[in-house]
Amino acid sequence: MYDMTAREASDYLEVSKRQITRLISRGVLEAAIEAVPVPYYLIDTGSIEAYKTAPKNKGGRPRKDRDE
Repeated sequence: MYDMTAREASDYLEVSKRQITRLISRGVLEAAIEAVPVPYYLIDTGSIEAYKTAPKNKGGRPRKDRDE
């Protein structure tokens, strides 16, 4: 069900609105564009919950042991 705006989603996920639009453009979040005088995204709450509960890739190089 598409019922959350990008601003609401950014507040819920504690990320920027720009990050939400990036996730939409990458296909991570499902969204529909409402074409009223100013177009805006309506985001699927199921995809938001799936993104929030998905494990995040830490990435990067592992730390060296300091025992040496």
